[in-house]
Amino acid sequence: MIATIAYLLAVVLCASRGVLEYLIGKDAAYLIQVGGIVGLLVWYISPTAIAAYFRDEGRLSFGFLVGMLFSIGLSLVATLAVTDQLGLSYLFVFIFTLFIYFYAISNYQKRFVRPRVAYVGLVLIALIEAGVALAQQQNVFPIDLPGATYGFDNLRAPSLTGSYLHYPLFVAIGASLCGLDYLVRKNVLSGLACAVLSFAIFSALSRSGMLIILGTFGLAFVQAPIQFVTRNAKLIVATVFATMAIMIFGVAVSSQNDSVVNVGTERMMGATDLQSEGNDGRTEAWDKAESLALPVNVIAGTYFGLVTNSAPEPVKQEFGVVESSVLQQILNIGLLGAIFYYGVLISVTKLVSSASRISLCIWAALFQTLFYQSIEVIPFVFILMTLPVFDYVDGPRRNSA
Repeated sequence: MIATIAYLLAVVLCASRGVLEYLIGKDAAYLIQVGGIVGLLVWYISPTAIAAYFRDEGRLSFGFLVGMLFSIGLSLVATLAVTDQLGLSYLFVFIFTLFIYFYAISNYQKRFVRPRVAYVGLVLIALIEAGVALAQQQNVFPIDLPGATYGFDNLRAPSLTGSYLHYPLFVAIGASLCGLDYLVRKNVLSGLACAVLSFAIFSALSRSGMLIILGTFGLAFVQAPIQFVTRNAKLIVATVFATMAIMIFGVAVSSQNDSVVNVGTERMMGATDLQSEGNDGRTEAWDKAESLALPVNVIAGTYFGLVTNSAPEPVKQEFGVVESSVLQQILNIGLLGAIFYYGVLISVTKLVSSASRISLCIWAALFQTLFYQSIEVIPFVFILMTLPVFDYVDGPRRNSA
């Protein structure tokens, strides 16, 4: 039980960055958040469990890991040779990701986290975070959390993309997890939690968050369409009517430019329009990435730590931010390195059972990274890489390692 409490405390640190930043400043909040997560979980990482996993089940995953590390080293040298600059702080993206990956493997081998307790705790934390976010948007939250939001006539609280660290990404995975629990167990409370969290994400005008949720349900449908329809007829009917109601209400208040429903509906409907608001700047960033790409980027990255949102402002002004995790990794560690990197992320699906269907959420979250720059967001990386701890399906617990 102590391991489960430690995990949930790490989740709290992921969800409370905005309050920490308000109290002690950005840099200190960052250190406490990351340091706290590492300090809470490092005791549960088992080198022998990790070695046993790679030896018995994860040989391909180990190959991806070694390939990624080799690509990072090669890209460090190539970046210095081509640009005479280097962003060593970008190493943290990989170090933190691997740390959480090793934690997930250790739990897979030893099963020290109680999945149902962790699930209930995560849902409660996500609901609290969503409630705080909605309170901020309604200007009734007593603390003015720091951050900045461009556009939307301040419909989205500035902190939601500032100190709150794109909270819809974190909450969207929580909502998807609730949705999967409903699909598998028909747990009504999980279904209600999914609906509430999805509404909060829609209210935050987050297309990336909605993409994760819709992607999860879409993959569930594609996986077994007939079974999905027959077993979830009520859910489908309720979703259709709710969507129609939102769209009709959005049209009815279209004259009100400050309507969350109106703007949210427009953003969802214009998600595939490359010329719509928000997407136009994204396509410009993708064009910028194409202009930066060099032939050598097939093998190695030549902009390690330079093409990233975490780079210093002068560096971002020079090289830009490409608004795509995939393009970012190609420029930072090369196409080959990006393949290895995503191989490591995809290998997380090997740590969950098919019965829990949690892998659908992992795939949906990874698909979202094609269009959004989310691999640097600590809460997103943390919850994505630790989704296997919620695999509640009963089975023999590993006593090895």
